[in-house]
Amino acid sequence: MNLRLFAFPSIIFLLGSLVTIAGPQADALASDENSIVLTFLGTGAPRPSLDRYGPAILVEAGKHRIIVDAGSGMRERLFQAGGFKMLTGVDTILVTHLHFDHTISIPGFWLSGWLYGRRVPMKVYGPVGTVAMMKHFEKAYQWDIDYRAIVGVPLQGSELQAVNVGPGVFFNQDGLKITAFEVEHMPIDIRTGERLPFRGQTLGFRIDYRGRSVVFSGDTRSTPTSHLLKVGKGVDVLIHEVQVPSPGESKEAKLANVSLSVHSTPAQAAYIFSQTRPAMAVYSHIIPPDMTAEELMTATRPGYDGPLTVAHDLMKMTIGDEITITQVKVIKNEIFENSQVIKN
Repeated sequence: MNLRLFAFPSIIFLLGSLVTIAGPQADALASDENSIVLTFLGTGAPRPSLDRYGPAILVEAGKHRIIVDAGSGMRERLFQAGGFKMLTGVDTILVTHLHFDHTISIPGFWLSGWLYGRRVPMKVYGPVGTVAMMKHFEKAYQWDIDYRAIVGVPLQGSELQAVNVGPGVFFNQDGLKITAFEVEHMPIDIRTGERLPFRGQTLGFRIDYRGRSVVFSGDTRSTPTSHLLKVGKGVDVLIHEVQVPSPGESKEAKLANVSLSVHSTPAQAAYIFSQTRPAMAVYSHIIPPDMTAEELMTATRPGYDGPLTVAHDLMKMTIGDEITITQVKVIKNEIFENSQVIKN
């Protein structure tokens, strides 16, 4: 697979070389019907950031549009990327796990899409506990739905349908196959490394479409027993989270570093990349969100020398005969009354 990289305004690293192209963005590059197109709506994590919103990635494959995780600001980023047509045209969410930074935008996206014209149910697939969480969302917003319905908003599309999924293939239609696998994000005893008894599970996802493939690590620490080593072997794109330890002995630094037991350092992610050898490795879900691409590269390169991209919000990646990286052309000031999104 060939790589065509267009970086604007951020930077992309390829085989240790810095590749940049200034000037007009190459967003007009067309994808064929066999491509997977990824739009990084949010590349941060729980910590608030105005540059990196919460984790969320739009996947487009043929007629399918899917959101992987729904972090803070996901609805707004999606609106920037595609206006009302995108806001009402996506009806499927994959949830890697039930932390708030991966689920907080589900209610706003579900209800906004319905209010502005989506007339099919919102479907949510996630680990054990997803169905229960969605039922709570439905209960919490029943007053809102009833209110809008009684004044004339059609109820069609207000449904929230949830499915708990476990490891294995859970979707296989129109050439699109989605596989879930367990990742190492459940709480552990930091002294022994043993998993602590806690309800539920945490997942990663692999999406295959007409010979193209992408793996989402979800939140995970990475060890020699990680399922990523098998699921991600030779994949086109492997998207992996990363956490850089906070320096110092302040109370804040110590609290920030508590999560290191269930996340991956650059060295640990480098091990996964070096063993799986994706056509393109990608960092997203970056902790802390102010880490620069250069800093992450410096920390990763001792253990991995292959293609590596540090994602940023509203970056677009097209996986076809070539992998191309562009910047979304942001939609501004779209007027709903002129959007023509309501079909019936």
